[in-house]
Amino acid sequence: MMETTGEPTRFGVLLQQYRKRAGFTQTELSGFSTVSVRAIRNLELGRARNPRRETVRLLAETLRLGGERRAALLIAAGHEADDAAFDHLPALPAGAARPPHGRDTERDRVLRHLRDEPGRRAILTGLAGVGKTRLARTVAHTLSTDDAMPTLWMELARPAREGRDGRPDESRPPLAVMEGLLTAQVGEAVRLVGDRAALLVLDGNDDGQVAYGTVEALLDCCPRLRVLETARTPRGCHADFRVPLHPLPLSPPTTVCDPSAAATGPAMAVLLDRIAELQPDLRVGPGNIAELMEICSRLDGLPRALESAAPWFLLCSPAELVELARTEPHALAAPPAAGGTAGSWLDEALDHALASLSPAHRAGLARAADWDTPWTMEQFATRTGAGRAEAAAAVHALLDCGLVRRMPSPHAIAFTVLHVVRAWLRARPEHAGTAVPAPRTEASGPAHDRARDHGQGHDHDHDHRQGHDRARDRAHDHPYDRVQERAGADARRYARPLRHDAA
Repeated sequence: MMETTGEPTRFGVLLQQYRKRAGFTQTELSGFSTVSVRAIRNLELGRARNPRRETVRLLAETLRLGGERRAALLIAAGHEADDAAFDHLPALPAGAARPPHGRDTERDRVLRHLRDEPGRRAILTGLAGVGKTRLARTVAHTLSTDDAMPTLWMELARPAREGRDGRPDESRPPLAVMEGLLTAQVGEAVRLVGDRAALLVLDGNDDGQVAYGTVEALLDCCPRLRVLETARTPRGCHADFRVPLHPLPLSPPTTVCDPSAAATGPAMAVLLDRIAELQPDLRVGPGNIAELMEICSRLDGLPRALESAAPWFLLCSPAELVELARTEPHALAAPPAAGGTAGSWLDEALDHALASLSPAHRAGLARAADWDTPWTMEQFATRTGAGRAEAAAAVHALLDCGLVRRMPSPHAIAFTVLHVVRAWLRARPEHAGTAVPAPRTEASGPAHDRARDHGQGHDHDHDHRQGHDRARDRAHDHPYDRVQERAGADARRYARPLRHDAA
C-alpha cells in the first residue's frame, strides 16, 4: 500500500465504523485477519491509502461484510466490487412476485425492451398512485428469477407517503455506493457494476434527481447494465422507450348483471383484493356488485385510490360509500386513518401534477373539469378559444400528467377529467390557477349561469361574453353516442391530436 499523511479517508472511516460495529479492537482485527495492527491503524487514520485488494478482502471477510458494505469498502479503496458484493443485496418485497392487476401488456413490453441488446433503458410514467413502483418491482423480480440479473434498487427522495393503513410509509434510503449519481458522480457506481449484467431501478425520479446525462454516462461505462426509471411526468430524451401507465380499465356497464365477469376487471380485482385482506368474511354478490363497480368508476380505476378506499368498508355500507364516491371521491381516495385529504397522497400527487403544467394548461384543465360529458380535442379548442395546435399541446400535457383519461371508443377520440381531479379542484379552486365553476345542477341553464356570472362583480360586457360563450359551449355539447356518430366527419375535417404509444 502507498504510505501518505492526511485526513482520514472514506475507506478509513468505513473500516473503523465496521470494526466497531463488529466489536473488534484494532489488535483483535489484526489477529483474525493477519493484517498488521500498524497497517490497520494507518488505514483508519488516513496515513495509508489505496490498500491492496487482498488486504481489503481479508478485512471484509474477518468483519463478515457482505452485499453493500463489502462493496462500499472495496470501492472506497479504489477497487471494483466483487461478485460477493451482490450476494446480499436488499431483497425485493415478497409481493413483487405477484403481477399487478391489469398490467400484463405493459410488463411484457418493458421486459422485451430490457432484454433486447439495444434496449437498455425504460421509463414508466404516470400520475402518482397509478402503480409505477409495483410494476417496476414485478419487472425486477422477473429479471432476477428468470435471467439471474440482480437488482440495484434506488428509491429516490420524495415527500413522505402514507402506507396502505394511512400511516407514514418508511422509504428505503438510496444505496450508499450509488449516492454519487445524485451529484453526477458515476465513479463509484461504475466500480460497483463493472461489466456485470444488472438492473438499476431509479424509483421516483420525478424531478430529475438523477440527471438524464448521468444515466447515459453510467450506461456508457457499464455495457451490460439495464436501467428502469419511474417518474410522474416524462423527462429526458423523447427517443427513450417510455411506457405511460394510465388508470386501470373499468368494467363496461353490461357486466352489472354478471358479478363473475365484473369481478374479473382489473380495477374491481384491486378493490376486492384489499377488502379481502381487511374483511375476509365479506361476500360480494349480485346485490352489491353494481355499487362496487360505481365506486371503482368514481375512483377512476386508480389502484392506490381503490386500496385507500377499502378501509372505508369497515366503517360504512357500500350504499353509503357510493354516495360519498358521488360527492367527494377525493375524500374516499384517502384512507380514513389519514384524517382528511389535506396532506394525503392524493393531495401531494395532484399538487405535483398541477405544478408541472403551464398556467394556460391549468386554466384549460379548470374549464374541462366542469364538462359533464366526454369531449374531443375539437370541443376543447372551441370551448377554451384555443387553436388546434394549442389545444393538442394542452390535451397532450394533461394526458402526460395523468389528469385526464381517454374514453374507450372504436371511433371518436374523446377524453374526460378524472372524477377525483374534478372534486379536488372544486374543493381547492386556487390550485388550478383560475376559479373552477361549480358543478351544474338540474336548475342550471343559460339564464342561471349568466345570473351567477353577473353576481361575481365582473363588468357587464365581460359577463355578457361569458354567457354567450356558455351558450355556444352548450350548443356544441352532445351525448357520447353523438360523438361516435360524428367521428367520421370529424376525422376528415380535423387532424388527430398527438398520441403516445398505447400502454
